Amino acid sequence: MYKHTCQICGMEFESPSARAKYCIYCRDKAQVMRNKAYKEKKQAGEAVAIGSEQICSICEKPYKVTAGSQKYCKECQQKQARSKKISSNAQYAKANYKTLKLYVSAEERDAIKAYAETLGMSVNKLLLTALETFKELQKEKKQNESD
Repeated sequence: MYKHTCQICGMEFESPSARAKYCIYCRDKAQVMRNKAYKEKKQAGEAVAIGSEQICSICEKPYKVTAGSQKYCKECQQKQARSKKISSNAQYAKANYKTLKLYVSAEERDAIKAYAETLGMSVNKLLLTALETFKELQKEKKQNESD
């Protein structure tokens, strides 16, 4: 549960959502205020009508509005989607890890996964542990041969 302060009444409340803004008593008031603001915006002619023509704020070409929150033409929307930031977890993984592909049959994969689960490990951890153990055995074998 997350602790929040209501933006309307200032009362502290708990919510399972990390994004909650209003207590249970003020949620309905907030919805009424949102509806009123939209109605006023629509009456003033500031609301964008679906099907109307707008100018793209990036390329400044005209486009037909297909959704109420649309701000860009289709081409610029696609460019924006491609250039979105990747998550910090993905950035960390990209900077610190490399992928190693291992091809096994479906039966072998299931057997490896089941074995890893019985040991309380992930498949990745199991394979890394197995490699370390193999390295140590090879090192000991070389030492015994040199003696």
